[in-house]
Amino acid sequence: MPMASLLLLLLVLLVIPLSVLLALRLLVRPCAINIPIRGRHVFISGGSSGIGLSLAHQAASAGASRVTILARSVAKLEDARDSIRRATGADVSAFSADVRDFDAVKKAVDAAGPVDVLICNHGVFVAQDFETQDLEVAKFMVDVNLMGTINLIRAALPAMKQSRPQRGPGSIAIMSSQAGQVGLHGYAAYSVRHCSRNSSRMGFMFLLYFRRTRRPPAWLKKRREDQRLPVS
Repeated sequence: MPMASLLLLLLVLLVIPLSVLLALRLLVRPCAINIPIRGRHVFISGGSSGIGLSLAHQAASAGASRVTILARSVAKLEDARDSIRRATGADVSAFSADVRDFDAVKKAVDAAGPVDVLICNHGVFVAQDFETQDLEVAKFMVDVNLMGTINLIRAALPAMKQSRPQRGPGSIAIMSSQAGQVGLHGYAAYSVRHCSRNSSRMGFMFLLYFRRTRRPPAWLKKRREDQRLPVS
């Protein structure tokens, strides 16, 4: 093969994949979402330490009218609340509840008042080999990380929807992990939680943003066809 033809072939083989990657980058590029914080009530689970506490500080500094943090440890909650108050002078409330307990979560959410921005940040993780991991430990992670998120959204959503005309649009953020995208050794039960969180997040989006199109035409057509089938 002549050298010129070989160079042309190599160029084509290089340009085509790069062009495809560039096109995909432009098509699926994540878009930044600006969530209004100033003058709003921000509720953060897992807010007594780590990322949750950092988010609470940022929300208070951004002008939130009120910041509410939820966690289990009363001592950590009080320390976190006091640190945010000292740093920002914001109105901060703290509630102790186990997210696995819907009644306890509902009581805390009701006491906090209508939420504008809900951040589901809580989570637990125990790294163990799947075959030897205690099933109770796996269940604990799923109950806290997945069911805890469902409990929190279920408790906060009715008041969030009811108060929208007066308070403006509401926002729900569900914290996730790369463990929900790729498999990692020792992360089997943890990954289940994040895969489920990611899927449920899309479900919540369709439920709350596209309520009128929850039953697509294909579904309706199939149902009509099923109703015409003879019953034997």
